[in-house]
Amino acid sequence: MSELPSKRPRVDLIHRDFIPGTPVDYNEKSLQVVQTTAEDALRGNGFERLVRGRSVLVKPNLVRPNPEFPTATTTDPRLIVALLRLCRDAGARLIGLGDKPGIGLSCRACERLLGLDRYLNEVDAHFVYFDESEEVWEENPRGRLCQSIPIPKVLRDYEVLIDLPKLKLHMHTGVSLGIKNLFGLVPEHFRMKYHREDLHRFLVDYLYIVKPDLTLIDGIWALEGQAPICGTPVKDFNTLIASKDVVAADAVGAYVMGVNPDEITMIRMAAHDGFGCMNVADLDIHGTHPDAVRRHFARPVLSSQDAYMGIDVQVRGACVGCLSSLRHALDRLHLGGRLKKDPQTILLGMKDENEKAILPEEPGKLWCYGDCCKDYFDRYYKGNNNARWLEGCPPHFMEFYRAYCKAMGINPFE
Repeated sequence: MSELPSKRPRVDLIHRDFIPGTPVDYNEKSLQVVQTTAEDALRGNGFERLVRGRSVLVKPNLVRPNPEFPTATTTDPRLIVALLRLCRDAGARLIGLGDKPGIGLSCRACERLLGLDRYLNEVDAHFVYFDESEEVWEENPRGRLCQSIPIPKVLRDYEVLIDLPKLKLHMHTGVSLGIKNLFGLVPEHFRMKYHREDLHRFLVDYLYIVKPDLTLIDGIWALEGQAPICGTPVKDFNTLIASKDVVAADAVGAYVMGVNPDEITMIRMAAHDGFGCMNVADLDIHGTHPDAVRRHFARPVLSSQDAYMGIDVQVRGACVGCLSSLRHALDRLHLGGRLKKDPQTILLGMKDENEKAILPEEPGKLWCYGDCCKDYFDRYYKGNNNARWLEGCPPHFMEFYRAYCKAMGINPFE
């Protein structure tokens, strides 16, 4: 008697002992190994049937492609090329590649930094400029936080959405995988509106109107530590995870990084709302067993207090939004060699504080970080040329990055 198909969500985990090349130094042999690995991961998920004759949008994580920073920050170019080729070979009618990277970086600038023009031309694919698309608001009656959400209209030109996230930790959301990767489809002006603890709920609400047809997680090189941007590459992790169930894919992705899926709020919420299965034991896993590749990634440190010499950070009731934003900024300044040892004092929270903070003997420049500090700044420091308030709830980390560089006489982009 033939075996009945499993009703459990299928997840394919494919691991290779060796993949030649790196994300920035590879040849055709490396591309072929990655393509074969991706093909093995996708085959059992009905990939060819899904894309044949249809318009396909591939959505990688291109948060900030920049050779100055770790090469495991963004989706591996080798996997992007491999997936585009597989879409072509499977008979996709139209192939688009797109992401709206971090705030302040245009889609066209991202395309230039990515540098994959020759490969897009090879498969007759094109880059999608979400930030140049007309924006439409779609009703979301099942959303708990957002009953209407803006999306780039061009997104609806594609029949199939393939989610291509990076396997990495994230100091704000715990992990950055398939669900979090969809944030790159949200118009820039709307991103900071829900970027505190409510980010998890927003991401799950977004699934009601934009749900991937297939998720392929790139763990060829992964990212631990101060991720999602300034972390440490986990080189040659050589693992791909594929599923039509984005929650199941994220659950396995979290698990192989040593994170229990129920630790991650957006995974719990998505499972509770019926978007998929988060219990690894209940999944139909093919290929390599997750325990064979699982390791405990170094977790990111969220707090900036006493993290860097000369930077005195005082926190009075700040939430994860400002805590994450500031730590992102300081880590990036440090990684780029731009963080000086000159005294700086940074105040976070401070809402309803009626007493002036006790500052160090040499406070240096003083920063009041975020909207919760506005009244406090006006009461004690307005008119002080050595003090500055940074607007936002939270401020985007690049706002502080640029303001710090300007204050210190540093070119932020050299």
